[in-house]
Amino acid sequence: MKASIVEKFIEKITNGKSKHHDRFYEIFSARGFLLEVDSSSEKVRLSDESHVDDCEFLEILKNINYKDICNKPHQDSINENDKEGDASYRHAYFDDINIQLFDINNIQYLNEVFTNEIPIELFRLNWERDWYGKFNQFKEIEHLPKVRVYDLEPFIARLAKAISSIGISTWSSCEGHWGKPAYIIFDRKYHRVWFQTILNKFIKKKLNLACEWQWMENRCTISSPSEDPLEIYLELQDAARLIYDNRIYLRNMKKQLSSLLTNKHKNMNKKELLNAFEGFFEEPACKKQPLI
Repeated sequence: MKASIVEKFIEKITNGKSKHHDRFYEIFSARGFLLEVDSSSEKVRLSDESHVDDCEFLEILKNINYKDICNKPHQDSINENDKEGDASYRHAYFDDINIQLFDINNIQYLNEVFTNEIPIELFRLNWERDWYGKFNQFKEIEHLPKVRVYDLEPFIARLAKAISSIGISTWSSCEGHWGKPAYIIFDRKYHRVWFQTILNKFIKKKLNLACEWQWMENRCTISSPSEDPLEIYLELQDAARLIYDNRIYLRNMKKQLSSLLTNKHKNMNKKELLNAFEGFFEEPACKKQPLI
């Protein structure tokens, strides 16, 4: 069943795209890679906002048997041993990807690329991540550690990356299996409520959502009323694209929100916070007042 869903999914996201570079861009953006394309030169590159390890993973994905090659432990977005601070390290994929080496017209290859359920025994937790969910960190930190595509399941990778790009911290995500809903878990209530605000006041106004986005504690589940996983996967793509395309605006909104937070908000429950955050979001930028 999953193979047929992948084929239909690829058909939908590449509809109207006949050129190789356009198809590559749509397919691997859907897989979670932050890409940029130059239509005149037909060059595709990884965005500078990508995690450096995404270069290595993308290179491995050229091989249909990549799962046998890349089997190191998965982890969260905090990696003390990454190369983020190494100015001398710049992979060629940040400038140009040889897209001809990816067999994107082979549906068997694409089935492999989009069917990679992460085994729980290979996932290594890093509890420093919880630090980003605290009140002061939510207020003060604009840019979170970058998330690796390797650590995300295929159909939810793009949404998790997009959410991280606007300063919202998550610690677990699942694309949904065997007809179950997909979900994202947020680091504590401030990140959860801020994303809920964006969902209610921005995403729902821009997209005609067919799925149900429901909340339990700090988890948001996304389910299809018709129990159609393809409907979920396509809606996750639409939401992720909207968030990432508007990331500068949404980052600035969080920065403005954070400047207005006081200790009074620290102990608010989720309902009180949501009312305060939504009120802020609806105010014109020139009239934003301290939250009460």
